[in-house]
Amino acid sequence: MLVYAVDVGTTNLKVVLYDERLTRRAIASAPARYEREADRVEFDPALLFRTVLDLIGRCAASVPDTGRHEAVIAITGQAESLVLVDRSGDTVRPGLSWLDSRATAEADELGETFGSDEAFAVTGQPYPSATWPAAKLRWLQRHEPDALDAAASVLMIKDDLVRRFAGRTAGEVTTRGFTYFWDVRKGSYWAEMLEHCGVSEDRLPEVVPAGTELGAVLPAVAAGLPPSRGYRVNVGALDHFCAMAGTSSYAPGLVSESAGTVLSVSQLTRHWIFDPRRKVSFHSGLRDGDTVLFNGVDGGGAALEWFRLQALAGMRYGELERHLQSRRFTEAPMFLPYLTGVNPPDFFPDAKGAFLDLDLGHDRIDMAFAVEEGVAHLLRRNIDYLAPDRAHEIVSTGGGAASAFWNQLKADVCRMDVVVPDEHEATCRGAAILALMEAGELAGLEDAAELQTPEKAVFRAADSARRDARYRRFEQYLDRLYAHR
Repeated sequence: MLVYAVDVGTTNLKVVLYDERLTRRAIASAPARYEREADRVEFDPALLFRTVLDLIGRCAASVPDTGRHEAVIAITGQAESLVLVDRSGDTVRPGLSWLDSRATAEADELGETFGSDEAFAVTGQPYPSATWPAAKLRWLQRHEPDALDAAASVLMIKDDLVRRFAGRTAGEVTTRGFTYFWDVRKGSYWAEMLEHCGVSEDRLPEVVPAGTELGAVLPAVAAGLPPSRGYRVNVGALDHFCAMAGTSSYAPGLVSESAGTVLSVSQLTRHWIFDPRRKVSFHSGLRDGDTVLFNGVDGGGAALEWFRLQALAGMRYGELERHLQSRRFTEAPMFLPYLTGVNPPDFFPDAKGAFLDLDLGHDRIDMAFAVEEGVAHLLRRNIDYLAPDRAHEIVSTGGGAASAFWNQLKADVCRMDVVVPDEHEATCRGAAILALMEAGELAGLEDAAELQTPEKAVFRAADSARRDARYRRFEQYLDRLYAHR
């Protein structure tokens, strides 16, 4: 059996080919393409599908005799991007990326109409955002009503790929909480929000559990795929949650950190009870009854990349790492990584990035350290806030996890070990695990650890009073600058 794990990323599209033992056999990727103008960010769903087909072909080309095997196409990736399809199966207009921010006014209006706290209890999202499909649908209702009226199916980006492969509109449950029109606790669409946005439930896909297999690929599509004994389609799950499965961090007591441009933090929780005062995004998990808590922090790796380009003249990350490793930072400045404004868990609406405690003795490497430490402080703040289940370990993936210095700093600041698996395709690996479970090759998520388990580096937390003192100072600065504005 072969599994083609498709990752629909924001920056890149990727396909990784695995066998039934979770051995990675091939990988191919291509950049995601957008049409951008100011706050408009759109894409061509048909081009995206053709790109995925090409990547599957490129993977198969490096594996001998794929025709001897049955194959499953498992789909993971982003959630919120929106695709409208008419009754003939054609797209009504270009897809709306989650990056498209034209619906900011509509998001504010949704908060005013439904109440942010009331909507939080339903949707699992603490605040409305132009990111969510609900806000985009409201924008279409106002600015492109003909396009919305022509849509027989309102789909998210993964749903549309499933439709093109399987000929069936179905969406899996882990991505529904990123719509702002799904009732997470009831497991159903939120009728009042849909009515407000001008969309009836019969235009939305049926919702199935994560990892559900939908049957055979359409014959017309299969005819253009590499030789196989047959292709089936698996709906997979959200990329963040697949990454948890792919790194064996989908378990209570572990925090999964995606250390990319956006710092995301996820945790499976056993004892969670909804508390309207605790503004943590909550979602259905990979198994029935699971709740996964999630926070996405814009001021993560984006802050270091900003500093690298603007203050370090594009210094390579390897060179920066060598500078950081060669120093001791006893009196470094402080940095508040709020360059994009609002960040969980505080959601200060007027927050800005800031360096503090600077003096003439500091140089740009001291400031680079401050940026990395500031992100580590924000990580600790989110972990401490995330769940009643006290975590004992952070499992880190993504580009930032390549920095041993930063990993050790995070371990010391957060006061828990940081584990970095040697697995650069954790998201695709997780999607493959779900497909193998559905096919009966694996009995459960835990069994994947017995197959091709990646090596891991462990960064042990040092008990440091100095680190705790700096974290308390970070909190004091946040409180003095932003909490009372």
